[in-house]
Amino acid sequence: MADERDAIADARDRAADDRDRIADERDAAADRRDAAADARDARVRRLIHAADERDQQAERRDRDAEARTGEHSHAQSAIDRAHAGRDRDAAASDRADFLDRTDRSAVNRDEAADDRFDAAVDRLNADDDRQVAKDAREAAAAERELHTEES
Repeated sequence: MADERDAIADARDRAADDRDRIADERDAAADRRDAAADARDARVRRLIHAADERDQQAERRDRDAEARTGEHSHAQSAIDRAHAGRDRDAAASDRADFLDRTDRSAVNRDEAADDRFDAAVDRLNADDDRQVAKDAREAAAAERELHTEES
């Protein structure tokens, strides 16, 4: 019976080691997902900054168009307004791209959080396995001691 308890304890320790290894792999996967999301967020921030700059350029062109006077001012103002409209369209496109990328980043962060939660559960299960193994070893030792005293 004591040998069976030792075998159970050994099996539980191996299971605990496997659970810890799986938890480590999940944490590593979560780290990779977070790093990818961080890099994507940095690219997105650059996009938003570029969109903001285009909006500012459009505003400047509009102000320039409004301030023009003279013989050819009407034609040049129309050109400036057309360019300002294109700048605003490009900025809007950049912002739409930002929203799409933000959605993908959120998915990665959700998956990373799920991996971290699963890893924590695996570590708790590993701790439980180790406790069962410890209890089985203590019971086996007590049983061996009892048999030794009886002999």
